[in-house]
Amino acid sequence: MTATGLDLSAGPPTLVIAVDPTVIALRSYVHVAPNPFGTGGAFYAADTGGAIVGRHIDIYDWLGRSHQDAWGQRAVTVTPAPNPGAGNLLGGVAPVPTGVGTGISAGGGVGAGGGEGLAGSCSAASLNGTLGLTPGETARVQRDGSATAPAQAPLPVRRAIAAGNLIHTLPYPEPDVHYGTLARIWPAYDCSGATSFVLYAAGLLGPDALNSTGLEGYGQPGPGRWITVYANSAHAWIVVAGIALDTADYGGPPIPAGSGPRWRTEPLANLADGTTYIARHPPGL
Repeated sequence: MTATGLDLSAGPPTLVIAVDPTVIALRSYVHVAPNPFGTGGAFYAADTGGAIVGRHIDIYDWLGRSHQDAWGQRAVTVTPAPNPGAGNLLGGVAPVPTGVGTGISAGGGVGAGGGEGLAGSCSAASLNGTLGLTPGETARVQRDGSATAPAQAPLPVRRAIAAGNLIHTLPYPEPDVHYGTLARIWPAYDCSGATSFVLYAAGLLGPDALNSTGLEGYGQPGPGRWITVYANSAHAWIVVAGIALDTADYGGPPIPAGSGPRWRTEPLANLADGTTYIARHPPGL
């Protein structure tokens, strides 16, 4: 339980840092580079600590002790985030009310071990500012391979896109395995693992990943309006707001290059692989 009342054990992985409130205001949002997750999403300043004094932050790392030890202590650059970012969607963090200042002073860097470059102040934003929203009902794949969410999409849909953005640069596992609970970010994702994680982070699946055969029986039959899972005994992918997160090389080039889950602009392109898929969707979506 953080100083701001956020229960980190109650939900999906969350982008959270502990701060000195005299330097970075609690309940504000910042970008941290580099960070253990390689994400451009905004971190929520949710906690404090006796050792977090001055230009120092602690990053909540849910990947486990070995991952934390490997990261160690590093110099990082912290910059104000213009809106809540993925941490807000994945953790259910309430947005900063409009007009509430964040109190981040100009000049000097904030980081584990120092760093330079903090300037200005975080602006308040509503949840609707998250992810970089796009008009209409169709998500869009950006040049870096991440996705924007439709402004009018239901919250689970926006959470699903935020989740895909957390893993869209990760590789395919070799050998092909699942790494346990979906409450932790895995080092690599196969087709069913990626689909399961997106559903879990959206609040549409429990913490146990389904394989592709299990996904054949997920939810309700047929395509959904916002989210559809396509599955057979050998493969699965998920379509969210008109774009697909797929590990197979269909629907546009992988951005970034490599194996693993990538957002694809042509959501049904994988149907051309010559096999039959069952379409399922979460109730109400």
